[in-house]
Amino acid sequence: MSHDGSAGREFLAAMKQLGYAERRDFVYDERLWERQEQAAGLVRELIALKPDVLIAPGPPSILAAKAGTERVPIVMMYSAEPVEMGIVRSLNRPGGNITGLTWDHGFETALKALELLKETLPRLRRVALLWDATDSVHPIYARHFEKGAPQLRLALLSVPVRELADVEPALTRMKSEKADALVILPSGQLTVPHRVQILETAMQAGLPTLYAYVGRDAPNALLQYGPDLSAMPRRAATYVDRIFKGAKPGDIPVEQPDKYDLIVDLGAARKLGIRVPRSILMRADGVIE
Repeated sequence: MSHDGSAGREFLAAMKQLGYAERRDFVYDERLWERQEQAAGLVRELIALKPDVLIAPGPPSILAAKAGTERVPIVMMYSAEPVEMGIVRSLNRPGGNITGLTWDHGFETALKALELLKETLPRLRRVALLWDATDSVHPIYARHFEKGAPQLRLALLSVPVRELADVEPALTRMKSEKADALVILPSGQLTVPHRVQILETAMQAGLPTLYAYVGRDAPNALLQYGPDLSAMPRRAATYVDRIFKGAKPGDIPVEQPDKYDLIVDLGAARKLGIRVPRSILMRADGVIE
């Protein structure tokens, strides 16, 4: 259950590689939500089908699945801060009926994003953070950035938004409060689907932006930094395989990503009059000319 069907296609391809044939060995049923408040109803629909496993990609789906059943095994595909969110007891021994993968390494990932931004912009003093107040995990990430910024001698301006109409006034505020750069946190209902418009507005405001998500086209983002998402649906399939073979979800450790990608957009740099340091270009996994 998710807001985007692409992960499901990758998952099914991985199940085939593991030797499972759809309809012969398992039946796959998917529900897609457009607004996260729809997730609870979709969970009820799926539970009524008496599934052996529920796959929940992002936090809204995971929270809805957790609230919907304590019995059916749940595999998380892109969870965020599952311990702090109260979804699992620990990463090593999740307990209960939930296991799977995390999106990133929480505070360490937030700190690394700030380090990359500071290395790219040596004169950086004040960073703005744009986050989605309707996303259950974003307040936790905002606290990570608030904790990390002083460690790098940076001031942080944390600005939550609730809908697309809030973004332009938020960016105007950032400029008026002398922000030197911007970090945008990804959310499935706002900053990912509307990323092109948001990044264009940030460029018009003259704000060098680190978009904390890799895997979708993000024009006008000076930097993109985030986990390698391509492997996660395939890794989720291995969890389902283990559960099919009798493993209990609560005994299977939650896995964190082992690879992160850094993308540098030199076109965005030129628009902003920024010369990207060679050290950043050397570390980049991709450079957009």
